[in-house]
Amino acid sequence: MKTRKIYTKEMYQQFRYLAAWLPGTPFTLGDIGVLKGKEFTKIGNLEEHGINFEIEIDKTPADLEYASKGGVSIITKLSGAVSPEGSSLSNIDAGISANFSKENSILFKANNTTTPSIKNQIKLGEEVLELYKKGKWNKDWAIITELVESESASILISSSKEAKIDLKVAGDIGSKQLDIADAELNFQLSFSKDLSTKIIAQKGLTPLFKVSKIRNRFILPPVFRTKAMDSMDFASPEIAIKKSELFYFGEPEFLENEIDTY
Repeated sequence: MKTRKIYTKEMYQQFRYLAAWLPGTPFTLGDIGVLKGKEFTKIGNLEEHGINFEIEIDKTPADLEYASKGGVSIITKLSGAVSPEGSSLSNIDAGISANFSKENSILFKANNTTTPSIKNQIKLGEEVLELYKKGKWNKDWAIITELVESESASILISSSKEAKIDLKVAGDIGSKQLDIADAELNFQLSFSKDLSTKIIAQKGLTPLFKVSKIRNRFILPPVFRTKAMDSMDFASPEIAIKKSELFYFGEPEFLENEIDTY
């Protein structure tokens, strides 16, 4: 299974949020994109369609953490402590070692995250449906309505069952705890092997988000669902008005065991 599919699937299962792929891709509220499975590809923003919105501010920061079950182990080492076996860190170094025992194992840590969202999404949905009636919106477009913003984050994905990384702290850590996502520790890469993704204590990431899009009011069997995005899914504004009564605006649902066709 492709790395991007494993990553977006695991992160959704853990947090019930979609994950940015590539993990460092920047997103903003109001971004428009298309979904292939749980992967979002940006194609524009609401501002380009004349839709303005207010933002609901989140004032309750939280740390988020996830590691693939049975696939990741982390060892922290203070200066003066004996180096772990096989580590490139010397006895005088303070640092962190992460070892992976499975391919495509994920280590995710995001510090001081907040989750701003678009206010009044009912109004947003009404405006989107109105554009659809006028032939100016494709019903397959999705909008980022909620966004996880992190102060700093680390995201590592292994490419083999022997992947590992050693990170050395630059300078004196004082009383600070060793945290792989803490940008103030100024990590230096001491050793790295078989990592397909390597984001270390990077500031300002937007790693997770939620989207809403036009959805069918009636659930149809998968065989009747279109697999490709058509031109605008209507032949005239009159037909679009009639068809729009079959739709509403909301979060999409995802099949847990979707077939990898992309």
